[in-house]
Amino acid sequence: MESLIIRSFHKDEVRFAFVFEGRLYTMIMKWSVDNNHWNLHTYDQELRKNPEQYQFIVERLLSTDRVKEFFKDRNIKMDSVYCKGCNNVSVE
Repeated sequence: MESLIIRSFHKDEVRFAFVFEGRLYTMIMKWSVDNNHWNLHTYDQELRKNPEQYQFIVERLLSTDRVKEFFKDRNIKMDSVYCKGCNNVSVE
C-alpha cells in the first residue's frame, strides 16, 4: 500500500486515500450514533461489485501500521468498525 493519506473531519468522519497496485482507492468512515459503530465504505462502483476484492482492500487498509496508530491515537477500536458489503473482515 502506497501513499496512504488519512484525514479526520470533526470527530465523526475519517477519509482514507491510498494507492494499491497502481490504483487509487478512497474510503470514508463515519460514526453512526444510532448503531454506535464506525461505518467504513467506498463509492467506488468497481470495487463494490467485487465483494472479495472489496474485503481484501479493506483488510489491507485496516492492517497498516499507520491506520492502527491513527485508531490508537483517537481511541477507535477495530471491533467498532463495520464495513457494509464486506464479510468477516479480519485484521491482524
